[in-house]
Amino acid sequence: MELMDKFTISASMLLTGFTIVFSVLIFLIFIIWLYGFIITKAQEKAVDLKREKKKVKIERKPEEKPEPPVNKKHIFTAEKDDSLSEEVVAVISAAVYSIYGSKEKVKIKSIKKSASRSAWGNAGIINNTRPF
Repeated sequence: MELMDKFTISASMLLTGFTIVFSVLIFLIFIIWLYGFIITKAQEKAVDLKREKKKVKIERKPEEKPEPPVNKKHIFTAEKDDSLSEEVVAVISAAVYSIYGSKEKVKIKSIKKSASRSAWGNAGIINNTRPF
């Protein structure tokens, strides 16, 4: 093989390689652009649907909702300590209700402040001072 034949084969291989690489890159760019176009249209459609739903909700008159019936046997009451606010009593009552649920009949008799350390503080002291 002569030098000119080697040069011709090398140039054709180089040109073929560049053509394949750039055509695949252009194809990938088109696929990514198409994917972005589809996603953008889908998001715009979702936003339009949300706007239409809000518009329909605004145009409707608000319906009066009746109060749910209160089950008298599950009302939580607690003797209120002077240092506790009504919000604290409500939160404690809600926590007790969430633990026991509506199946049990629970009554909170009193709510008192605990010692100066909380349960978490006591657990930390015990954890940090126990022997090895």
